[in-house]
Amino acid sequence: MTHLRYAGPMRETRILDAAAEVFASQGLSATLADVAKQADVGVATVYRWFASKDDLVHGVYAARVAEAEELARVAAVATDPWTGMAAFLERMAVDIAADKGWHELLTGSYAEILGCARTGLVDLVEAAQHRIAEHVAALVLRAKEAGQLRADFEPSDLMPLALSVQAAGDLRQRAVGFLLDGLRVARDRPSTLPAPVQRDRDSVALDRMRRSSARPPLRGRESPSQLDVIVRTALELLDESGFDAVTLRAVAARIGVRLNTVSWHVKTKARLHDLMADAVLAEIDLDGLPEDWRERVSALAHRYRRALLSHRDGGRLVGSTFGAEPATLAAADTLVAALLDGGLPAPAAAWTCWTIIYFTLGLAQEEQGTPGTLADEVAGTGRFPSLALVLPHLADDEYETRFRFGLDLILASTARNLDVAASPA
Repeated sequence: MTHLRYAGPMRETRILDAAAEVFASQGLSATLADVAKQADVGVATVYRWFASKDDLVHGVYAARVAEAEELARVAAVATDPWTGMAAFLERMAVDIAADKGWHELLTGSYAEILGCARTGLVDLVEAAQHRIAEHVAALVLRAKEAGQLRADFEPSDLMPLALSVQAAGDLRQRAVGFLLDGLRVARDRPSTLPAPVQRDRDSVALDRMRRSSARPPLRGRESPSQLDVIVRTALELLDESGFDAVTLRAVAARIGVRLNTVSWHVKTKARLHDLMADAVLAEIDLDGLPEDWRERVSALAHRYRRALLSHRDGGRLVGSTFGAEPATLAAADTLVAALLDGGLPAPAAAWTCWTIIYFTLGLAQEEQGTPGTLADEVAGTGRFPSLALVLPHLADDEYETRFRFGLDLILASTARNLDVAASPA
C-alpha cells in the first residue's frame, strides 16, 4: 500500500538524541527498542529512519569521531606541545568516561557484545584512528623535540592512557595529572617500560572486531537445537538488514557453516520464513487474558501487533507465510475461542478471526514500510479534493490510534450483529 506521509526531520533528530543518551548510559548492547522508548516512538519508526542498528550507531558517533579528530589537530599545532597534549588527554578521558558506547566503540568491544563485526563501524573507527594517529604523532614528536616528553613514549601510547581513566570528576583530573606527571622528562628517574608493539595498519580493537565476526559452526552445539540456531540467526539478519536479506546462504555464512547444512534442516527459503514467522508469533503471551470476550480479543490483537512490530519487517514476514506451525495455530485458536465465547457462530468466528489478523498484518506492514512522497502531490494538484481534505489524518504516524480505531470498529460491528441476531423477530 502506498504511504501518505509528511517528512519529519525533527523526528530523526529526536531519535538520534535519544540514541545518544541510551548508548552513553547503557552501551552499544542497548536495543533499538530501548532507543524507541527513550524517544517515545515505535520501534518501526526508528527502523524507517535507520535501516539497521549500525546506521544508528554511525549516525550518533560520526560527529563524535569528527570532534576527536579536531581535538587532535588543535593539540598538534598548539603553541606549547605539552599544553596541547594535556588538553587532548584530559578532554578524551572526560568524553570516554562519560559515554559507555564511545568507550566500547574505541576498544572494539562492540563486536564482542553483538557477536559479529560490523563493516561500517570498523571503517568508521579505522578512519578516525588513522587520522587521529597522524596528529598525535606530530604532537609527540614536537613534545620530544621541546624536551618535554620522555623519549620512550610512543604515539600509540596516548589513546590507551585516555581509555584507562574511568574515575569521575576531581578524581579523574587527579588521575590524568598523575599520568601526565609520569610522562614529563623532568622526573628524576622515569620508569623503564617495554617498547610498544608496532602495528602496520589496524589497531588491536579493530582486530578484535574482525576476529569476533566468525561464529562457531553448528557442529558440537548441544543447546539450543541446530534448527533453533538457524531460526534465531535468520531473525537476527531480519532485524539488522530486513526481509530481503534473509536467505539460506546468508544464514549459513552468518553461522559459519556450509549452505547444504542449513538446507538440510529447512529445505527452502519459504520453509525458513514459516519457522521465522512462528518464532515471532511465539512471543505473544497467551496467558493472563481478560475474561470478557471483547476485552480478550482486543488484548490478544494488541499483543499480536506488538510481536509483529518487535521485529523489522515483522508484518511482511508473517503476512508472507501460511504456516500451520504451533505458535501460529495457538494464537489463532485463542482468538477463535474468545469469539466463540462471545456467542459468534462458527462461520462468523472464523471470518472475524481472519478480519482481525489481516487488519493487524496490513497496518503493521504499512507502519514498517518505507515512507512515501504522495502527500505533496495529493495536497498540491487539486485533482483529489476529498483526499486533500483528510490528508492530515491519512498521513500521520499515529498508527496505534489508527489500530485502536479499526479494531474497535470491528468489535463494535461484531457485537452489534450479535445483538441483532439475538433480538426477537
